[in-house]
Amino acid sequence: MRLAHIKVSNYRSFVGDHEFDLAEGVNYFVGPNNCGKSNLISAVELALTADKAFVPQRDRPASTQGIGAPPKTRITLTFVTTDSSSPQRTLIERAREYEEALRKKHKRETRRKGSTFAEDGEIRRVVTFGAQGSRQVSYEAKALGAVSLPADSPEHQRLESQFDRVVRFGVLHSGEDLRSVLSGQFREVLQLVIRDHLGTEQRETEELREHYVAGLKTTLLAPLKRRLQEDVSAMFPEIEIVDLLPEVPSLDETLSSVGVELGDAATTALTGKGTGLRGAVLVAMLQYLADKSKRSLILAVEEPEAFLHPAAQERIAEHLHILAARPEVSLLVTTHSPHVISRQPSGLITELRKTADGYTGIAATARCDEDRAELLGSLYRDSGFAKVLDRATSVPQGTRAVVVTEGYTDEQFLRYGLAAAGRLELIEGIHFAHAGGAKEVAAQAVLTASATQVPVLALLDHDEHGRAAVTDLTHFHWRKNEEIISLRDWPRRCKDQSHDIEIEDLIPSHIAGIVSEALGEDAYDATQRCGSRMHYYYSDAWKKLALERLPRELKGESCEDLVWLGEEINMRIARMVERAERRQHRRPRGDRP
Repeated sequence: MRLAHIKVSNYRSFVGDHEFDLAEGVNYFVGPNNCGKSNLISAVELALTADKAFVPQRDRPASTQGIGAPPKTRITLTFVTTDSSSPQRTLIERAREYEEALRKKHKRETRRKGSTFAEDGEIRRVVTFGAQGSRQVSYEAKALGAVSLPADSPEHQRLESQFDRVVRFGVLHSGEDLRSVLSGQFREVLQLVIRDHLGTEQRETEELREHYVAGLKTTLLAPLKRRLQEDVSAMFPEIEIVDLLPEVPSLDETLSSVGVELGDAATTALTGKGTGLRGAVLVAMLQYLADKSKRSLILAVEEPEAFLHPAAQERIAEHLHILAARPEVSLLVTTHSPHVISRQPSGLITELRKTADGYTGIAATARCDEDRAELLGSLYRDSGFAKVLDRATSVPQGTRAVVVTEGYTDEQFLRYGLAAAGRLELIEGIHFAHAGGAKEVAAQAVLTASATQVPVLALLDHDEHGRAAVTDLTHFHWRKNEEIISLRDWPRRCKDQSHDIEIEDLIPSHIAGIVSEALGEDAYDATQRCGSRMHYYYSDAWKKLALERLPRELKGESCEDLVWLGEEINMRIARMVERAERRQHRRPRGDRP
C-alpha cells in the first residue's frame, strides 16, 4: 500500500481542512522556519501511532477564524494498492466488507458497481480526536461522509487488524540517535525484517542466548546458589528452593540497543560522531529496512541535511530517492536545503507558508523535474537568487555542454530550424538554460559554469542588453571567441550595423513573413530601413504565433543561418574542450585529479 493523500483538519497550525497529494517518489516539504512542516509530520505520526498522545491544549487550534476552538481534530489518510499480494488483497477485501456493511446500515445500494472506494484499490483511514482528546479510528465509505461502524463491530476489527499487519510507520526526527530510533517505531519494523529474512539465524541466535543463560546459572552462579540455599534454609526451613536468574536482555531488546562504531583515523562510537554523520548512518539504516521489509512502510525524515556539507547533502538526496524506489514505501521529507531535493520526475515538492494570523497553508506544489525555483525561493533571503541557482544546478546527466540563452524562444527557434534541415545532431547532448532576459545571462552563465565541469556558453542577441551582458562576462574572463556567442558574429548579418540582431533574424525571411501575414501590424514592435530592405523588430505576439507555426512552415527549408549557429556552438565547444585538455596536460602530475 502507498500513502497517496493526506487531509489534516484543525491540527495545531492547520486551521480548517488542508489536503496534500503525495507522489510515488520522495515527497519534499519546504518553507521558512516555523511554517508548519513539523506539524504535518506530527499529524501523520499521530494518525499512525496508537500510543501517541493527543493533548488538546497543545494540538488543537485555539480558535478557528475567530469563532473559538474547533470541537474535533481529524486526520484522513488515503492509501492505494501497489500490487496484488495476498496481504494487500485481504486488506482491500476487508475494506470492501466494511464499506458494504456501512452502506447497508444506512440503507444504501451495495451491489452497484463503483459504490465503494475498495473497488478502486483505495482505503481511507480516518483518525478523529474529540474535545477531550479521545481517539477514534474509522474508515470512510464512498458517498457517506463522516459516518462509520462501531469500533467493536466485526467488520471494523477485521479491517483494523489487517491494516496493522500490512502498514508500518516510522519517523526520523532531526538529530535523533540510533538507540532512540531502534527503541521507537522502528523497533517493530526491524523485528519483522529479521523475522522475514533471517528467521533461521534468529532461531540460532536465540538458542545461543538460552545456552549462555543456562551456562551462567550452572557454572558461574551455581556455587553462590548452593551457599544461599544452605544459609537461607538454615534460617528459614520452609524455604526449599533458591534460584538465581541472570538478567540477560531478550534478543529484541538487545537489537534495540545496538551500537555502531565508525573508523577513520580512530575508531569512534556513532554517538561520538557529529550530528550530520549520525543522520547519514540512520538514512542508510532506513534504506536497509525499506529494501528488506515485506510490509508497506510510511517513512518520515525531518531535515536529513542537518550539519552536512552541501556535497554530502546531495549524496543524501540520492539515498532518499533510492529509499523511495519501492512502490510500498511512502517517503515524506522536510528540508531547508535545495541540495537534498532531487530532480527525479517521481518526486513532488510542496511549499508551506504561514499567514499573518499564524495559520499554515500550501503556497505551491511542483514535480521535482519541473521549474521549482518559485517554491525554493523561501529557502533564500533573495527569491530571485533561488531561480538563478536552481537553473545553474539543473544540468542533466549525460550533458556535453550547456548553452545559456536569454529566453525560451532562442532554443526553440534553433531547434525548429535544425529539425527542418535534418541537423538536430548539432544540439544532441546540449542542455539549454533560459536565463529570463539578457540582464540575467551573465549571472546565470557564471553560476552554471561553477556548478558543472562541462563547457558552458552564453548565447546573446546583438542589442543594447546583449552587448552589456557581453561586457559583464568579459569581466569574468569569458572569451568572445569561445564562451560568448554574440549574434554579431553571424556572417550574413547586414552590412548596416545600426540595427539589432536577434535570433528571429536567422529564420528564413519568407517564412517569417508568412507568420507576420497572420498578424498584420501586430507582428512588429518597430521597423527600420536597412539598405533596400526593411528590418523588423518582432512582437511578443509574433513570437508566440511563430512557436506554433514554424514547425510546419519550415519543412523542406535549408535554414542555413540556423545551421550556422548550431555549427558555431559545436565549434566553440570543441575549442573549449581542447583548451581544457591542454591545461590538464600542463599541470604537475601530483596536482591532477
